[in-house]
Amino acid sequence: MAALLPYLFFPLAIAARGNVSLAHIYPRLLLFLPFALLAGGLNPLFDRQVIVTIGAVPISGGWLSCISILLRFVLTLGVALLLIATTGFNDICASLERLGMPRPFAVQLLFLYRYIFVLGEEGLRMVRAWELRALHGGNMKVKVFGSLVGHLLLRTFDRARRIHLAMLSRGFHGGFHVHKRQEFGRREAGYAAGWSLFFVACRLWNLPSLVGSIITGGLP
Repeated sequence: MAALLPYLFFPLAIAARGNVSLAHIYPRLLLFLPFALLAGGLNPLFDRQVIVTIGAVPISGGWLSCISILLRFVLTLGVALLLIATTGFNDICASLERLGMPRPFAVQLLFLYRYIFVLGEEGLRMVRAWELRALHGGNMKVKVFGSLVGHLLLRTFDRARRIHLAMLSRGFHGGFHVHKRQEFGRREAGYAAGWSLFFVACRLWNLPSLVGSIITGGLP
């Protein structure tokens, strides 16, 4: 687990370099945290063999694996959110197309990201309207929930048709309209090479153990 800690330097450096506040990332991490807890939350119950003792507190292998899963979750999703925040989803989809992704897939990915928030807001408005019109409040019944989902689906089809017609009237032909072209020069090559060497070093050596050995005077 300690070998994963140096990887945290990458998202922190990207956030500092891109002027991205970590307060912008935390709420989105917490939104998907239940999925990570579902994957590793039961590990402490099944693996109770003590691996290490910190002071008088024994730490089992289940807790170590659970913390490792949560740390991998933070690294993976955090870097993805930072990529979107610093690059922009339009540029990401355009770059994926330049890397060889079929254009229909890239365009659909862009539309999914752009309109998933519109769909979510529409669903929240429908639920809020039901709550205001409910006589006695209470929990939403399955029949009412199914009706709301059906109306949301119909509204989605209607909105998609209107958006499609609006895009066609504005000359959309299934491609991206990027205002600026990203060039890959020496700075970009040096940036990619530097971080690649860092990741290779983290993969080949346990850097926290190596640094600890150097500080304590042991053999590296």
